[in-house]
Amino acid sequence: MELTELLENARRNEALLRRLQAFELQLLSCQTWLDFLTLLLDGLPSQFDLDAATLKVCDPDGDLKAAMLQSLDIEQGVLLNQLEFQGRIPRIEAQAVTPPPPWKSGLALPLVRNEVYLGQLRLYSSNPERFQQGMATDFMQHLAAVTAACLVMVKQSEEQARLALTDPLTGAENRRGFERAYDREWSRGQRQYHVFAMILLDIDHFKKVNDVHGHGTGDRVLKQLCKTMKGVMRPTDHIGRLGGEEFALILPGCQPDQLSKVVERVQQAIRGMRVENDLGKIVPLTASGSYISITPRPHQELKLAQVLDFLDTYLYQAKKQGRNRFLSVEQ
Repeated sequence: MELTELLENARRNEALLRRLQAFELQLLSCQTWLDFLTLLLDGLPSQFDLDAATLKVCDPDGDLKAAMLQSLDIEQGVLLNQLEFQGRIPRIEAQAVTPPPPWKSGLALPLVRNEVYLGQLRLYSSNPERFQQGMATDFMQHLAAVTAACLVMVKQSEEQARLALTDPLTGAENRRGFERAYDREWSRGQRQYHVFAMILLDIDHFKKVNDVHGHGTGDRVLKQLCKTMKGVMRPTDHIGRLGGEEFALILPGCQPDQLSKVVERVQQAIRGMRVENDLGKIVPLTASGSYISITPRPHQELKLAQVLDFLDTYLYQAKKQGRNRFLSVEQ
C-alpha cells in the first residue's frame, strides 16, 4: 500500500473517530427513553450513512418493554418496529451478519455493561461491502460499549422519574403521574386526531373491608386490584390511584366500539380477584365505575379534572343503582 493511500486511510479513520466521539457525547446526554432511542435508531443511521439500526434487548420480566413503549407511545411506530424484546438473547461477538431484506450487509454488536449482557445493536446497509467478515470493528465496538452504558443510565434515570410519579403502595401512577399521562395523551390526540378512553372505578364497600377485615387486608385488596388491572392492560395503558380506593385508567387508541368489551374484561377480572384476610378467609370484592371515549379536537381544552368530575357523576349513579356495575357516559 502506497504512502498516499495510507495517509488517506488515516485521515478517514480520524474523521470517523471524531464523528463517533461527537455522537457518543450526544448519547451520554440522553436522560429519557424517547431521546435515547430516537438518537440511536434514527440519528445513528442518518449520521453515518446507514440504512437502518435495530436494538435487541434482553428483557426477561417485560419491564423494559413496558417502559420504552410508554415513553415512545404509538406515534413513534417506526422506532417501535426497530425494537425487539426477548427473555434471552444468545451472546455473540462483534461480527458481520446476514441482514433481513432488503439490506445487503449487516453488523451485530454485543451490548455489555459490567459483564452483564444487555442485548445487541444491529446495523444494516444496502451496500454489500459495507460490513464483511474479518473487518476491523474497534470503533464500532467502542460505540457499542458507550451505548450499553447509556442504556443502563437512561434506565436508572427513567426509574427515578417513575418513582416520583408512582403510588408507593400499589405501584400505580399517583395523581401527578396520571395527570401527566392524561396531558400527554390529550396533546397527542390533538395532533393526530387520535381517540383514547378512560375508565373510573372504585372498590365497593371498601370502608367495610377495612373495618371488618383490617387495614392490612384493605392494602392487599388495593395492591391486588392494580396487579389484576395490569394483567388485562396493554403496556401503553395507564392506571392511576387518585385517592383511597378510587382508580382511573387511560387506554390510548381504544376505539368507541371496543370500549365496552374492555370494560367487561375489567369487571370480570375484578370479580375473579381472590384476596384473603389475616385469617385466610376470602374477601368478596366487586367494583363500580364509569367510562368514556374521548376524541380531542384542535384548539379545544379539556382538563383531567373536568373529565373526572364528569365520570364521577356516572360512578355515583352506578353506586345508586346497586353497585357492581359500570356505566357509559353515553347511557
